[in-house]
Amino acid sequence: MHPTGEYTIADLMEVISIGRATVYRVLDRAPVGSTKARRFETEGGVTVRDQLLGGRYRLVRQLGEGGMGHVWEAQDETLGRPVAVKVISLLAGGGSRGDDARARFLREARITARLQHPNIVTIHDLGETGAGDNRVPFLVMELVRGEGLDAMLRGGAITLPDVARWGAQICDVLADAHDAGIMHRDIKPSNVLITPSGMVKVLDFGVARAADPYATADRLTRTGFIVGTPPYMAPEQARGFPEPRSDLYALGCLLFELITGRLPFHALDTVGYLSAHLTQEPPTPSSVAQGIPPAWDDLVLTLLRKDPSQRYPNAAGLAKVLRQLDHGPASAVNASTLLYTEPDIPVALEPGKYVVVTSVNGDGTLRLWDPATGRPVCQPLTGHTGTVFRMAFSPDGRLLATGSTDTTARLWDTATGQPVGEPLTGHTECVAGVAFSPDGRLLATGSLDRTVRLWDTATGQLVGEPLTGHTGHVLRIAFSFDGRILATGSRDWTARLWDAATGQPIGQPLSGHTNTVWDVGFSLDGSLLATNSEDNTVLLWDIATGRLVGQPLTAPTNGHVGAVCSPDGLLVAASIEEDGTVQLWDLATRQPFGQPLTTRAALQVYMALSPRIRHRTWS
Repeated sequence: MHPTGEYTIADLMEVISIGRATVYRVLDRAPVGSTKARRFETEGGVTVRDQLLGGRYRLVRQLGEGGMGHVWEAQDETLGRPVAVKVISLLAGGGSRGDDARARFLREARITARLQHPNIVTIHDLGETGAGDNRVPFLVMELVRGEGLDAMLRGGAITLPDVARWGAQICDVLADAHDAGIMHRDIKPSNVLITPSGMVKVLDFGVARAADPYATADRLTRTGFIVGTPPYMAPEQARGFPEPRSDLYALGCLLFELITGRLPFHALDTVGYLSAHLTQEPPTPSSVAQGIPPAWDDLVLTLLRKDPSQRYPNAAGLAKVLRQLDHGPASAVNASTLLYTEPDIPVALEPGKYVVVTSVNGDGTLRLWDPATGRPVCQPLTGHTGTVFRMAFSPDGRLLATGSTDTTARLWDTATGQPVGEPLTGHTECVAGVAFSPDGRLLATGSLDRTVRLWDTATGQLVGEPLTGHTGHVLRIAFSFDGRILATGSRDWTARLWDAATGQPIGQPLSGHTNTVWDVGFSLDGSLLATNSEDNTVLLWDIATGRLVGQPLTAPTNGHVGAVCSPDGLLVAASIEEDGTVQLWDLATRQPFGQPLTTRAALQVYMALSPRIRHRTWS
């Protein structure tokens, strides 16, 4: 048996129900590296070593092996470059003559080729060697020099900054894959390679598939595979219903192992691992290894929650948290805020009273505070069952709107702290954006389900049909000052404009950013829209034509940039240097104004403007 419980599992498995938990009893186990898994040299009558595959790729030496096949270093004799070649093992599949294994192998090639990301190996070619029924598929990839995390774990302790840095890069891959509708389903140390320069390469999309909430356990296991690796498998994946946050659970297991030197659960076999994931609570990392700060405990335990809705909403937000931990001493990071850094800590200001609303403890509870007295205004607001992700006050300050990972939005009476009406239900994923119309009659909600919905704030009823068109998560919403146009920003790298009365899109998507659009804001006259992106640029758009106005405002080297619209229509941006120096900019002229502000170094810029435009505040 492999010490981590990794098996090449073929043919039969039996589903056994234990109370509410479902675990797999594996009836035919073939540990990686066994004689059965090594019958590779002459598989299908084809001798592979020293072969010239496809008339082009000469195998040099074997680099590794697993249930799917073997990876070789090879020489591309046409271009004269070294490459990596993965050759399928026909024993990997449960179908006749390896048909299922071949299909899975080809799926890996297609999926990996779709994901153009610097932290994923590049696919060069796909071919077959042999003839007739003895054909053996092979996949040609870039040859990456580096060391697997599994080997690093055997070599000793890994520093927390390295874990944070590498974990963030893994999240970048998962965010890109999830946005493309793809789950990896097998995040583990041996599938993560670290290059000499410290760059992560995520390997093996062989068990990845398109996200499908209606998948059944039978669909996932019908070829004889237990999909994933048991020591890292999320409870819902063990039950046969994986979702994107299952990858985050696996990453939580990996991070636990990297910072403590051991897995969160120990078991003797596959059944034991799956049962533990389904029924046992993981230990606190700091109880296993010394020197682990509370922020790391909170992060890892959040990832290992049994209920996917209680984990981080998505990989992009988790990447920001990990980079925050990497930026400075983890002991200095307020762990209670880490749940809310996607894309920022949810804070809202009530017009006139400047009452701050903040979410605490990740339990869906809200508190209203008066900063003048430092006292709460009313009792805590309770009702959400998930993390509150976004908040906004109505223009008159009487209502507060909240969006949550529990897939609902809610309205609250700010005077009493009581909910107004029933939860606003309809979205199928986290509600990540909320915005009131200028007259307060409409509430717009955007969701990770890629839709926008409009609600009547007086009745709580849905107005019209959902607004569809974005191909990525909808993260930010804004109304124009006359309430006629709605703008949205998304993880599909675009902003979109909508007719607020009809729900119809206006023009084409505003495409110009090269990463997630975090923020959108209108000028007072409604002629211009500013968009702020993860690519650290602010773009200005002519709403009538949908065209860019002027040049992008780009963040300084190692800095960040944010944008906001003032009440008198002046679009303002703030850039922040790595040392914490902040400069304000007039987006209409692209000129700085005022003296730079000096503060402690920060990772992100959040701005709020006073109704008196000459008194600007930032945070």
